[in-house]
Amino acid sequence: MIDAILNLLFPQPCILCTASVLQRRWSVACPECWSKLEAIPHPICIQCGDHAPAIESRCGPCRRGDHAFDLARSLYLFNEPMRGIIHQLKYADRVSLAKPLRQALRDCVASEGFEAKVVVPVPLHRARARARGFNQAELLARQLGLQVNTRLLRRRKNTPSQTGLSRSQRTLNLSAAFEVCGKPLETVLVVDDVYTTGSTLHEIAKTLKRAGVQRVEVLTVARVLQRV
Repeated sequence: MIDAILNLLFPQPCILCTASVLQRRWSVACPECWSKLEAIPHPICIQCGDHAPAIESRCGPCRRGDHAFDLARSLYLFNEPMRGIIHQLKYADRVSLAKPLRQALRDCVASEGFEAKVVVPVPLHRARARARGFNQAELLARQLGLQVNTRLLRRRKNTPSQTGLSRSQRTLNLSAAFEVCGKPLETVLVVDDVYTTGSTLHEIAKTLKRAGVQRVEVLTVARVLQRV
């Protein structure tokens, strides 16, 4: 009833396809657009969660030690409409888009072998946080219903955008970008919006482990596949 009244007085078009959003629980994207999100195809690497057609357990990069984290999973492929949802969440202040992802995030943590009881959002540099007004990773982390620690990890360098950089350029860009400020925990779950090459999450995991964290887990909403 409340949704019907609100839709009559304040009709909400979907930010992706302009169809009417008839239930507020979907935020500002319609159910049809949400239903088009694509899960990561299997098989996947048991460590980093990336897809590979003939993978048996761990992918080549994980066997080479390219990923310092112990477990990483992502909910969806980073394509449309996921790309539009993330863009609207980060750059158009559509913070309510985090809420429809709540159950999928919790289901993933419950089913994929995550052990951490404390969640650490990937931090923004304070200058970027002031400009944006919020940290999208923290919004997503708070959907899990676990303890969220925003003080354990600090972004000490205001690194340029990673967009368009090669893997080696990303690694150089992120060198010494983070520091641990609090007492290290045995196991932490790091949450972010998109897993692109894994460079940011690898650097964070290295930083946390140097400080004494034993196990670093990673959860992102979306992922850019590295192999086909």
